[in-house]
Amino acid sequence: MTDELRELAESARRMLADAARTAPLPPSWDAVGAGLDRPLWQTFADAGLLGLGVAEDRGGSGGGVRELCVVAEEVGAALPRIPFAAAVSALAALEVVHTVDNFVDGSSVAVSAWETFPVFPGHRSPLRLDGSTVDGVLRAVPFGLDADFVVAAVEGRFVRIDLSAAGVRRESVGAFDVVEPVAQVTLTGAPVVEVAADVSARVLSVLAAELIGTGQRALDGAVDYAKQRRQFGRAIGSFQALKHLLADRFVQLDAARLLVFEAASVVDSGRPGALAAARTAVVAASDAADATTRDALQAHGGIGFTWEHPSHVYLKHARARRQLLGSAARQLDAVAEHVFA
Repeated sequence: MTDELRELAESARRMLADAARTAPLPPSWDAVGAGLDRPLWQTFADAGLLGLGVAEDRGGSGGGVRELCVVAEEVGAALPRIPFAAAVSALAALEVVHTVDNFVDGSSVAVSAWETFPVFPGHRSPLRLDGSTVDGVLRAVPFGLDADFVVAAVEGRFVRIDLSAAGVRRESVGAFDVVEPVAQVTLTGAPVVEVAADVSARVLSVLAAELIGTGQRALDGAVDYAKQRRQFGRAIGSFQALKHLLADRFVQLDAARLLVFEAASVVDSGRPGALAAARTAVVAASDAADATTRDALQAHGGIGFTWEHPSHVYLKHARARRQLLGSAARQLDAVAEHVFA
């Protein structure tokens, strides 16, 4: 972490903290499924955060995957109602053949249809390409009701779909993750534009960084609670079972964070092995976030299981991402396949 990266993280943290005053975690029951936080999205756009990782001659603010990961970790900790990971992944695909000024300035929103991406083991695109049109059903597009465009993979190619075009129908569907609403998008002869080459390593690195942020936020809350909650006249954090549990999660998260930054550095430098590094990072980050959010909820005892406490928000987000990314076994199989090839 350089001084510039620390300043970038602090800047993003301040923006997210300001937004959290009007949209705290957990959301009220009535607010579950609420759409994009447009004021925060515009704040990110005005600060140039949406253009991180996009070349300046393509309308972005420059930077690389390390910068994206720094911001993604802060977003993962705050869990605001913005599709940061889904949007920067879409822009990585779009910038290859298009200028992306309208996405970088926040006037348009592009997201990724994760379910179609070949980077996730076991996923198969539900779309069928017919010339310059596409048919099929996307069942879980993040912020699909708010987005203007979606980037999807179909038959080995990435395409951009205008969600306002003829042949597109959208409807909200329930989501396990209470901070990332999803929509089902039905495509019937919808026009598409081919956009990009493979962006798998970048996508995985950003998602891994986001998971580190979620795990760290859950752990910080558990540690604070363990210092304050008293039983038998002592802070529960002084009990060896809980103390060692939280220390183990700290070590696991810290190791995963190092792998994320290594992956980001490999991608940015163009060194060989970027995809293997990114897959390794996402396995470590997914395992760490899943274990940490689970144990952090347990550390809070009964209150951690209530809707009013944010522990369940972190756990659900980590579990939803794990469902998206596939099991650790699938991811490690993909790493092995890549290495041995």
